[in-house]
Amino acid sequence: MTMHRSFVALVWLLASLMTSAVLGQAFDPFTYTGADRQQRLVEGARKEGSLTLYTSMNEKDVRALAAAFEKKYGIKVAVWRSGKNKVLQRAMTEAQAGRHEVDVVHNPSPEMEALHNERLLRPVRSPYSADLIKGIAPAHGDWIPLRVYVFVQAYNTQAVKREELPKRWEDLLDARWKGRLGIEGKEQEWFATFVQHEPRGMDLLRDIAARNALSVRQGNSLLLNMVISGEVPFALTMYSYLADQAKQKGAPIDYIALKPTIAYTDGMGIVKQAPHPYAALLFYDFLLSDGEAIMKEQKQLTAHQRDAAAVNAFAPVYIDPARVLVDYDKWTQVYESVIRGQKTEVGIR
Repeated sequence: MTMHRSFVALVWLLASLMTSAVLGQAFDPFTYTGADRQQRLVEGARKEGSLTLYTSMNEKDVRALAAAFEKKYGIKVAVWRSGKNKVLQRAMTEAQAGRHEVDVVHNPSPEMEALHNERLLRPVRSPYSADLIKGIAPAHGDWIPLRVYVFVQAYNTQAVKREELPKRWEDLLDARWKGRLGIEGKEQEWFATFVQHEPRGMDLLRDIAARNALSVRQGNSLLLNMVISGEVPFALTMYSYLADQAKQKGAPIDYIALKPTIAYTDGMGIVKQAPHPYAALLFYDFLLSDGEAIMKEQKQLTAHQRDAAAVNAFAPVYIDPARVLVDYDKWTQVYESVIRGQKTEVGIR
């Protein structure tokens, strides 16, 4: 009997230790994968009551996402929206000053990678990450993609005839394009990838700018409006989803995708010192599930597997955010010179 009791006691002890280990997961919601994960996040998030998001997403689109989340869970989303560089700068400045105000940061992948490099983000194990396009997320897991931006060449259908559309980048050297071309002024990531995959990329773009001039616009939304109005008949860089949204509303716009077709993702991440971790995680899961469906309704290309065929149809070359960041300032200087048709002495690795 004594031996039997000892055996039972040992089994009970081991079971207790295993139970404690499982329950211990609950104290780290970032890695907890139990069946009650959603319930725990909801309970914790409702106690916190709100979360703060820093984002560069179009205001109309992000407001729709925040409203849907608030309606579903009754948790307030405080949104601070600005340009990608300002979002990055604010998140980094606050962290360096020990001010922990933001929970979730959403920005293009190079800026998210910069936050990763500064070790300001915390990896998350979400069950919804398995629904993303295979191989699209960074291995380190500090941030995760939501949308895919494919750079296309958009044109005003009333100002540009289909038969005159270029089939190669070299076709834009033709005199017919003089004074009709535009480009966004802060696409150094696109440019860096373009010249790495187009043998004559740098010289070609410089020659196009020198010969036919490029109308440089700051902001993709502004460039989109210029194409729609006809002020810029043909844009060398435009997000496909912006053109699709405008086209759906009846705007005189369409696009082509010259090769190499460059693409990159945006991403979201949760900061290490998030003041509302449960609400942040709940919002994180929401964006990867309900949010991806909402963005698809907005004619955006998402990183969800349901959009894999649409993305792969472009056969895109993805921007490598880690590589771009190595010489980011130099790429910026070179790009600004090239799109003005000027030579540059700045060296690039």
